Amino acid sequence: LVRGHRFDNRFDSFDYMKIIQSPSPNFSERNGFKPEIIVVHATDGGYPYDLEWLTNLQSEVSSHYLIAPDGITHQLVQEDKAAWHAGLVRNPTFKSLKEGVNPNNYSIGIEVSMLSKNIMLDVQKNSLYELIKDISARNAIPIDRQHIIGHREIRSNKTCPGTINLNTVVSDLLFINSGQDKNSIKKQIVELLDKL
Repeated sequence: LVRGHRFDNRFDSFDYMKIIQSPSPNFSERNGFKPEIIVVHATDGGYPYDLEWLTNLQSEVSSHYLIAPDGITHQLVQEDKAAWHAGLVRNPTFKSLKEGVNPNNYSIGIEVSMLSKNIMLDVQKNSLYELIKDISARNAIPIDRQHIIGHREIRSNKTCPGTINLNTVVSDLLFINSGQDKNSIKKQIVELLDKL
């Protein structure tokens, strides 16, 4: 399946996103809920072992997507189903919490398969950005920090998504959506400073 766009490091050119179907048996119905938030995770195991674990019936865990170190996105669970990635709630800090409802029922989970030192590669960042943009557009999920959250914002004893800075992710995506290029914004800033 090919869907969406890919941004290079300047965030102003496009390519197509490749999604490979890698089905997981670990999912359930959404019980009448629709996706309202996107939960970003970083896997603990190295690729492809994390993909094998998320698609293993005995693990009882999954996510909707996993972004491999080469930037290729694997879809494990269809978005109209609940993946098992964020069901345990412990001292949550995110504002979109629905009391008494399993967050899996109203979220889409994205795992980024991290390499050593917990570093997200540029190709993974590109894939993460385009995937969030695509999911948000199709599900009318706002691109903001109330709707794009880390696993630790649901379960406070987790460090997930590790070094992925979701404030930066959201601000970059808002910049991309603005349709302006960086040079244009720099010029506007310089002009404003000259007027002061």
